[in-house]
Formats: sequence, C-alpha cells, structure tokens
Amino acid sequence: MSDEFDNGVDYYMRLLVDRVPSMLAYWDRNLRCRFANRAYERWFGADPDRLIGTSIRDLLGPDLFAQNEPYMRAALAGESQVFERIVPGPGGVQRHSLAEYIPDVVDGVVRGFLVQVTEVTQLKETQAALRREQLLRNQIEEHAAALDALLHERTEMLDVLAHEVRQPLNNASAALQSAQGALRTMGEGFAAEQLVRAQTVLGQVLGSIDNTLAVAALLARPEPILRTDTDVDTLIAVSIADMPDAERHRIQVRRNTSTRTAFMDMSLARLALRNVLSNALKFSPPGSPVKVLIDDSDDPLGLVIEVSDSGPGIRPELLPTLFSRGARGSDSNTGNGLGLYIVRQVMALHGGTVEVARTGPEGTTLRLVIDQTGAG
Repeated sequence: MSDEFDNGVDYYMRLLVDRVPSMLAYWDRNLRCRFANRAYERWFGADPDRLIGTSIRDLLGPDLFAQNEPYMRAALAGESQVFERIVPGPGGVQRHSLAEYIPDVVDGVVRGFLVQVTEVTQLKETQAALRREQLLRNQIEEHAAALDALLHERTEMLDVLAHEVRQPLNNASAALQSAQGALRTMGEGFAAEQLVRAQTVLGQVLGSIDNTLAVAALLARPEPILRTDTDVDTLIAVSIADMPDAERHRIQVRRNTSTRTAFMDMSLARLALRNVLSNALKFSPPGSPVKVLIDDSDDPLGLVIEVSDSGPGIRPELLPTLFSRGARGSDSNTGNGLGLYIVRQVMALHGGTVEVARTGPEGTTLRLVIDQTGAG
C-alpha cells in the first residue's frame, strides 16, 4: 500500500495544484516558464503544458509585463514581492488579483521565483460596497444631525410663540373677566353679556393657538413621552377648569372604578381631554349635560375615560376621517380640524386608543383608553 501511494505522489500533487483557483507557476532567471497549473488556462486562455519554456513577456503582453517587471527583478534579487494588479483575460474580463513572487534561493543563489496569483475581485467588490454603505451611513447621520438641529430650533421658536402670544391673550381674558364682574355689580347687564361673548371668542382663539402649537410639538417630538403616576381626579378637574366658566356646570363626572392614579403624561392627557370636552360642549344643545365616565379595562389593561354629549350625532360620512388632521364638519365655524387629530396622536403616544363608542340622534360618546400595560 505504501509503495502504491508513493508511486502516485506526482499524480496527487498535480491534481492538487490544478484544482486550486489560484495561478501557480515557476519562472527561472531568464523569465522562462518551468511549471504552470491549469488556472492559467482560465485566466489567460493558455494551455499550461504549452507554456513550458515560453517567456513571461509573451504570456503577459508588453503592457502588463512592463507593470510587473520591477517586481520580477526584485524577486530575482532575492526579495519576496506582494502586490495587487488587475489582470485582463479572455472576453475582456478584468480580474482584481493579489500576486506573490517568492524567490527560489539555493546556496545563496536565486534560481528563479515561484508565482501565486489569487483572484480578489469579489473581495474588492465587497470592500467597495462597504465603502458606499459607510458613505451613505455618514450622509444619513449628517442629515439626521441637521434635522435634529432644525427641530430644536423649531421647538425654541414654538416656545417663544407660546410665551409672546398666549401670555397677552391670557392677560386680556383675565381683564375681561374682571370687567365683567365689575359691570354686573354696577347693574350693567348688557355690557357684561358682551364681555362674556368677547371672552368666548378669546377662549376659542387661545384654544386654536394651543392646538396648533400642540400639533407642531407632537410632530417634532424626537423621544418617547415621559409618564408619571398621575391623580385621575386632578386630571379631570384641571381639564374641566380649562372650559369656559359659564359652561363648566354642564359637565357631570361619574366614577365606575376605584382607580385613583394612572401612568401618563399629564400635560398631553389634559390636552386630549380638553379637546374632547370642548367638542362635546360645542355640539350639544345649550345647557344640556356633558357626561364624563371614569372606568378601567382589563384587556387591554388601561384607564378608560368616556365623554358623552347630547348632540345630534356624527354624520356617517364624517366617521372614516373623524380623527384625521383637518377633518371637521360642514360648518366652517367648527374649528381648524386639529382637535380630534391631537386626541388620536396623544393616545397613540400612550399606546392607547380613541374611538367613537356610540353616535346617533341622542348624542355621541368618545372612549379614550390610556394603556397601562407594564405601568409601575
């Protein structure tokens, strides 16, 4: 068995070098081929058996030979060489390659050099793709940083607008309320009623500004909301206090749960509830009650707030887009179409929902669910 294997060593060695994809060859000091594997046939279309004794200049051609000659001379001087090169082949193919020239030194004399050339086209393409991806990632990061700066500037401008516009309007509302009280004391009933109307208009302007600022802030919000353990009764009380003084008595609150606190963003929840209450008061007959029911749900786990009015109900054609931005009734005085859109956005930020629980000639009920899954 051992003799049979030994006798076949040349066969196995030849099989090995002919099967590897890299070009393997030996060139003597005169740059004549002494050995070449089958890869030369794939790379250059040359029969390796016919290469024996031929010049490397004839194989490479004048241009490629001129590029590689300095490395050949260095190898014949006893210095190993490693370099990259694009090797042209049959049919116009261009192969990125990594070449290595290894001097054959015997007793201090260089007799020739061994050649190993490996194709790295796929590696080069992968590297190029990675560079493009990195460039794209850098551009995205730069754009994100620029957008973040713009959003920060926008937020600052909104804060300025909130202070410079809302504060004078709040001061005017307080002055009107004081004048109303004084006029009633003096028996000036008609003038007092005019002031009430002025206060109502001013309240609508404030509400519109609040909603516009809220939408801008919600759209620019880059991070998740910060929830805290909030007293539910306090939320209901401050939201009712946001309603016109003459309308607050119409709002009736009923509890159907012993839940006292819930995790939420208090300011956003107040904004949402304020819009729902304002709508309910607006679309109900004057003096009719608006009912608020506080409840909870198990699936999903959440705080439920239902607001019911005594209005004529929502027209069927409005229901599909009721919570869309800009949606409103045919009456041009029903607002800027942001209120219920804000409610939906606020509920979404809480992982909750808002829906029309019922609507018809006897009134409409909106159900807000503030998700409490994982709260605490």
